[in-house]
Amino acid sequence: MNGVYYLKSTIMKQDQTGREKGFFMAVIHPSSVVEAGAQLADDVVVGPLCYVGKDVKIGSGTRLIAQCNVSGHTTIGCGNTIHPFAAIGQVAQDYHADPRMVSYIRIGDNNIFREGCTVHPGTAEGTETVIGDGCMFMAESHVAHNCHVGNQVILANSAILGGYVEVGDRAFISAVSAVHQFCRVGRLAIISGGSVFSKDIPPFMMAEGRNGGVKMVNVIGLQRAGFSEETTRVVRNLYKIFYRSDLVPGNAIVAAKEQLPQIPEVLEFIAFCESSKRGILSARAAGHRE
Repeated sequence: MNGVYYLKSTIMKQDQTGREKGFFMAVIHPSSVVEAGAQLADDVVVGPLCYVGKDVKIGSGTRLIAQCNVSGHTTIGCGNTIHPFAAIGQVAQDYHADPRMVSYIRIGDNNIFREGCTVHPGTAEGTETVIGDGCMFMAESHVAHNCHVGNQVILANSAILGGYVEVGDRAFISAVSAVHQFCRVGRLAIISGGSVFSKDIPPFMMAEGRNGGVKMVNVIGLQRAGFSEETTRVVRNLYKIFYRSDLVPGNAIVAAKEQLPQIPEVLEFIAFCESSKRGILSARAAGHRE
């Protein structure tokens, strides 16, 4: 098979009597190492010079192209693609992370991990880093320990999430951007390239700069997500209340509740702001990018 052979691995399933049964066959290049105990679906492909640790589980249709490292207590769903030099499951970059403890990474389906990207597990016993479905992590991007990343999220080249960051569905983190630990990025928010933020970025907004502020509504993102013209108009008015009226956040929330129809998107935005612990990013201020 052109330099590829089948490796037999035991499925850790038991029948009604408690006895282990069955095995599966995954396509594994002879130069790769798959530790005993790893569980690979029968159509997983592991290309040249990869390493798969003993506590790794990989679902159907997932492909490790070449020179990948998947280790730790990592569970990867179906249909994922992992490109060369990606490292998933290595001990977190934190002095408190004990390599002897058990923490987890859970990855959903149909994600793409490009060259050199890294994903780290939790730093405390039993904690986890979670990635949803349909995401793309471009070259050299980083998902730190205990992050929760939603569905269809994109991290462009060299984008970085600090520890405990939460990213909502369909958010876009542009190239060479960084999100400080414990921050949140709302659903369908977008961060411009080269930005750095240490505050929460609300849903549906576009932000840029070094804590520079919210620039506008992510109109293109809303259109691609199928938002109606009426819903987009309401979100625009929500932006005006929060970022063009000179109201402090608490008063802006009151105004939004009084002046806008309480559609799901408005309620989502308000709930995001009310639950913020690090504070909501303010309006864009001139000069912050410099």
